[in-house]
Amino acid sequence: MQKMTTNDAIIRHNFISKVIFKDGDTALSKDLKIKIMSMRIEYGKIHKIFDSDVQEFTQGIIEDRFKELQQKERNPEEEKEFNELVNKYNQETNAYISKRAMDPVEVKEFTLNMDEYSEIMDVNSVNDVTINEQDIKAPDFLEVLYDLFVSETTEA
Repeated sequence: MQKMTTNDAIIRHNFISKVIFKDGDTALSKDLKIKIMSMRIEYGKIHKIFDSDVQEFTQGIIEDRFKELQQKERNPEEEKEFNELVNKYNQETNAYISKRAMDPVEVKEFTLNMDEYSEIMDVNSVNDVTINEQDIKAPDFLEVLYDLFVSETTEA
């Protein structure tokens, strides 16, 4: 098992989820597909729990007054109050996310060897991706993937 922060696991999930298995006539091997899907599933579990916790936190801090203001036409005074509540909730939620993202987690240790990485490069060399609303060019995506997962001493 490997220890990391929740944020690190989410980052790994965001990147491994963008690896494509087939581009034209070039495809990843069955074994590498299985390995990548196992990685996606493992990191995805942590990501889903985090998202669920954030949603539960957000729902838990909302007051009835906010719901009331949200559902009606607001006069200028109510609009000000509504905006203050929105800012308060955003600050509290961001503080929770920052703290929660640093929580330690243990996940199965996943690495890719150079042969597997080369195979991923062959299929994903023109695979520009978008992660968290950020467009990432294929070479940059592959560089981050290398930094996150490749161990030159690991066997398949």
